[in-house]
Amino acid sequence: LVVYLCQNYIDAMESPSEALSVDDVYTLAEEIGKEFEIVIDNHGVEAVKKLMTKVICVLEYLEAYAFKNDTAREEIVRLKAQIYELEHDKSEKAQSRNKLEKEMEQYEDVWRQEMKDLGSLVARLQEENSKLSTSLKARDGFPPKSCVGVKLLVAFLISYGICILQVLRDVAFSDSLAPKSPQLSGLSSGSTERLNVRTGAQVQRQLEAARKSVAEQGRRSRRLQVQVRQLCEEQGDLQAQLQDAHGQLTLLQQRLGTAVKDNYDLLESRVYLDDPQRPRFTLDELKNILFERNELKAKVSDLEDELALYRPM
Repeated sequence: LVVYLCQNYIDAMESPSEALSVDDVYTLAEEIGKEFEIVIDNHGVEAVKKLMTKVICVLEYLEAYAFKNDTAREEIVRLKAQIYELEHDKSEKAQSRNKLEKEMEQYEDVWRQEMKDLGSLVARLQEENSKLSTSLKARDGFPPKSCVGVKLLVAFLISYGICILQVLRDVAFSDSLAPKSPQLSGLSSGSTERLNVRTGAQVQRQLEAARKSVAEQGRRSRRLQVQVRQLCEEQGDLQAQLQDAHGQLTLLQQRLGTAVKDNYDLLESRVYLDDPQRPRFTLDELKNILFERNELKAKVSDLEDELALYRPM
């Protein structure tokens, strides 16, 4: 009887995979109790006494199973929610990673362009230094020994890949002055090496200062960009306020024109209180309208002056 009722109840479910809940077990126990009442009425209590004990035991097992099933179902729902959240986080991280990769590619492109410009600048400076050394050699009649130091400095700059125009100008300037000094022509090879070491240390310090200068210029550029955006927003707000003021001024001018016309008609003809077309403005109202118009004109003039300050020259 129990197996038959359980099978009928399972067949009545919407899905074959749907599991029993605690409420389903209670409903099933109620139906079994009704069937037992019918059997007891027909055959007596002794006919179902032993069977009833076994059925109650089975129902208790079903209740425990249904309770575990409900707990497992809640756990499944919680795990699905966690999986969805993890997948969402994974998707966001993937998007952030893609965005970061694109930004890195842009930075690499900018760096390559700067390195290309550096190579062109170094080549041009080498050419200018060579021409200067040749002209000094032809004029003074002896080869400038400091050209070796110049080549070492240029190779040092290329190896580090730093595009700093100020540093290169300083180096070129020091090299251009070196052949003019009569003491440098008499330096020994050891003195030349010490000079190159000192010059390399000086260039290293200049490079560090140049890096700091570039970083500071980047920060200043970002601050200027923020200020430009703020000024653009303020300019938009001022333009909106100016348009509103123009609209209010136009409305007041219309009202003033109507008031002046009515006042003129009032002076030209008698005023009849019963006339529906009689003027509707008093002298005080006209004064208030004129006062409001003058205030709006002053406000519009101030807004136009302030807007002119934010317009690009």
